[in-house]
Amino acid sequence: MPFATRLIAALALSLTLATGVPAQEETPTETQPALGQAVEDGGTGPLRVATRTAPPFAFVGPDGEWTGIAIELFRAVADELDRSFTLEEVPLDDMIDGTAAGTYDAAIAALSITPGREERVDFSFPFYSTGLGIAVHPDPAGGWLRVVRNIFTWQFLAVLAGLSTVLVAAGGAVWAFERRGNNEEFHPDALHGIGDGFWWAAVTMTTVGYGDKAPRTLGGRIVGLIWMFTAMLIVASFTAAIAASLTVGQLSQGISGIADLEDASVGVVSAATGADEMAARGIRARGFDTIEDGYDALAAGRIDAFLHDMPLLRWIALQEYQGEIQVLPDPIGRQDYGIALPEGDELREPINRALLAYIRSPEWQALVTRYLGGM
Repeated sequence: MPFATRLIAALALSLTLATGVPAQEETPTETQPALGQAVEDGGTGPLRVATRTAPPFAFVGPDGEWTGIAIELFRAVADELDRSFTLEEVPLDDMIDGTAAGTYDAAIAALSITPGREERVDFSFPFYSTGLGIAVHPDPAGGWLRVVRNIFTWQFLAVLAGLSTVLVAAGGAVWAFERRGNNEEFHPDALHGIGDGFWWAAVTMTTVGYGDKAPRTLGGRIVGLIWMFTAMLIVASFTAAIAASLTVGQLSQGISGIADLEDASVGVVSAATGADEMAARGIRARGFDTIEDGYDALAAGRIDAFLHDMPLLRWIALQEYQGEIQVLPDPIGRQDYGIALPEGDELREPINRALLAYIRSPEWQALVTRYLGGM
């Protein structure tokens, strides 16, 4: 074969081989899951979410469906994540315990972020900040019944018993001198005579001076003179004590802040942050199962104040106890509400991104205004 022919054939074979080899396919790059794409179980199963009644953040509406600020917030977040969820009502302790154990994928309501809870579960970013509130009776004086209660205390009865003893002593002293020389006004018999002396001492002390009984002997008049000056001091002190009791009683029932709770009877919801706050301040508080139970005790006068999260206090007072309960305007401390998640849960970051986007939207502002705008 001529050299030229062999060269042409070699070139043709090389060209065929070159064009016949398929180009190497580009290796696809691994993509990160998009916001809302599930990271566990393929993202197809509904999330189990624990909640509890805490209006206006979580409650069952007239249609029998769960609603409220926190519920609608989580519904918007779940829609953004393209996840469905089911709600299960459980007590507050079970919300934290169940989420920490992985029984629930999340817990949502008016759930405060606290150091103790953060040790057991992870929280989302806060979606609402508030504080504790103090609910009191709108009439701090409580009418005549509370005035009577302020006067007739054990201390008052002890003072009254002491005063009666002094009156008996003064009456007995004057009777001892008058029983022989003035037995018409002071009976010779001891029981009746000391009774006459008691009466004389009482009317002399109060400066009424009916004139029906008066000492006529020298010893009796000396006792009477001493008793007059002594009675003036007793009456002045006794009057001041009663006035102070009434004034302090009025002021002590006029609770205006956390400092006024030290000498008051305080109620809280058991296991809630209000109970922790009272324990931290060394203030004894009576525990109730629900806000309504505490409000009933407050309206009946069994407690002087009730401490709990301010928006919950205001909502229930407005809906169910209008005119019976007053919530003080200044919050105590700071309460941040968040979504509780199991520790290390991979949904935390997607939930945080969706949550932050939602609470910066006009829809969130409209939601909060719809529930809390009038309070």
